[in-house]
Amino acid sequence: MNYLITPPNTHYDGGLGITACNFSQAADSLREAKNLMIGILPICYLQRHAIELFLKSLIVILHKKYDLAYGQGFSQEKPAIKVNKKWVSLSNTHNLLDLFNYFQGIFTTLSPKLPARTDWSLPPDIEDKIKLISGSDPKSTYFRYPESTNSVQDSKKSPIQPETIESILGKFKDQKELVKCTLLVDENDNLIQAYSLNHSPIPNILVALEYLGECFYNLHAAFRFEITNGF
Repeated sequence: MNYLITPPNTHYDGGLGITACNFSQAADSLREAKNLMIGILPICYLQRHAIELFLKSLIVILHKKYDLAYGQGFSQEKPAIKVNKKWVSLSNTHNLLDLFNYFQGIFTTLSPKLPARTDWSLPPDIEDKIKLISGSDPKSTYFRYPESTNSVQDSKKSPIQPETIESILGKFKDQKELVKCTLLVDENDNLIQAYSLNHSPIPNILVALEYLGECFYNLHAAFRFEITNGF
């Protein structure tokens, strides 16, 4: 795989794929570190950005390999995708669903021309997971800032969540679960607020990101091996 050992600007896709691999591997490293101080948002952002770059790489590869024309004003040097019948610069596109829909359209059309020895079928649930991530983070801001566009969704991002003292004490009595919590009290030691410190944030999104990250990592590797001859 020459793209792994050559400068990104020399790659078939202009370096999009190897950069996606870098973000994906960085997410894996943070996850494996299991450092609670890191938090979940940096890992999610790295995974989400990797998926975006993988999709862009796949689109560029298909256009270049099979000589697909872009819309007016765009070219191999300035790629774009069509969103709602309008061509939009690839560099200004961050919506995963828009990228996936465009990719899936040209991928399906070109499937008869793809190398036959590889199974190019996409997992049946991939679109649902793309919609989940895109619905939560359409502009690539949800994992980068404490506040994005939806206060309800923003409140779910933190592992620190309000919880009743009764619920916390119930976990202690169970003796099967390690409980980490914060208790805020006033000057008379009256309880003001209790917070759970090990709440599992956005579990469905975490699962979808990891699933999609692996899926597109593997699909991209197949593209580089079968379509670009390793470049």
